[in-house]
Amino acid sequence: SSGKGSYFLTGDVSYELFRDDCVFVDPTNSVTGVTKYTGALKVLFDPDLSTLEVIEPLTVDASSIDGGDGGTIIRGRIRSRGVLQLPWKPVISSYESSIVYRVDGDGLIYEQSQQWSISAGRALRETFTPNIDLHPPPISNLGIGEDEPTEVTRLFQLLNGRRPTSLTINEKIEIDACIGTLATVNAAANRYPWNRKLLPGTWALVYLQPGPQGGGVDRRIPFPELHFNDSYQVFSENPSTITNIGELLGSLLEVRVSGGLTEAQPDSLEVPKRFVAGITGGKLCAGKDSESKCLPLPIKGEGLFDGVYLGERLRIGQNVNGGGARVVQIRIR
Repeated sequence: SSGKGSYFLTGDVSYELFRDDCVFVDPTNSVTGVTKYTGALKVLFDPDLSTLEVIEPLTVDASSIDGGDGGTIIRGRIRSRGVLQLPWKPVISSYESSIVYRVDGDGLIYEQSQQWSISAGRALRETFTPNIDLHPPPISNLGIGEDEPTEVTRLFQLLNGRRPTSLTINEKIEIDACIGTLATVNAAANRYPWNRKLLPGTWALVYLQPGPQGGGVDRRIPFPELHFNDSYQVFSENPSTITNIGELLGSLLEVRVSGGLTEAQPDSLEVPKRFVAGITGGKLCAGKDSESKCLPLPIKGEGLFDGVYLGERLRIGQNVNGGGARVVQIRIR
């Protein structure tokens, strides 16, 4: 009843819009009766920890008339991330729902059906997976940058506030195409030259495009690929340094690896822009921003990466040590 579709998480529905015997169908269940349906929702999700975003507002499918009841069809699409009200607080990771309402001749909804971007099996597995960390994906509040390429704007729309596990196959195809276009155009014409003043800050890893041979990111310590783990890079200037932060158990435990950062060709602003990271040490830290809870790690080495694109709120890098994998990062601060 909020007008944003949040009843999918709260059960706070406008009852006058539905028939009493309305049928509610999703890939895991079918329920008859609006009271029974909303009662289940009220005890299913934790509204304080769950989120919902309208992707496509409701529209009437004027060309589609339901022959059985003489009514119309209304369609919409939302993106949800739900924390279930169970003792182990499982998280249903971000997914999209395509919703179809069937409306009878009296203007009442008699059927609501959903199709999800994740499989029913995955949703059920996540229901029984204990969650040790409930922090949402990193999100940037930065607005569109000056002269921002359309491909960058689209990447930001698709990736900001999401984790890779929530992406659909079609979204990944579109993301890969945007990355490829930016990399090809920039390498050929240097349309978006390197602006080094935009690099300092904290950048969250939001997408990994494997290299030609399937290579990933070169890491001195392998981070567990848990769906709630995030990774960051922090760039500083004067002196120029880099810190790689990788969560091991969400925000409860993380590894920080840092060192100096130098440009292979300081006099050039052409892209790809080659960087050398001289890793001098690392830490294993319990919690964030607490140096007193960190243990030193004897990590040293040299890393190579290319800057493919750098904008005000999004950057694309390519790992040289790791077989050509490309990463998309969004500026958090």
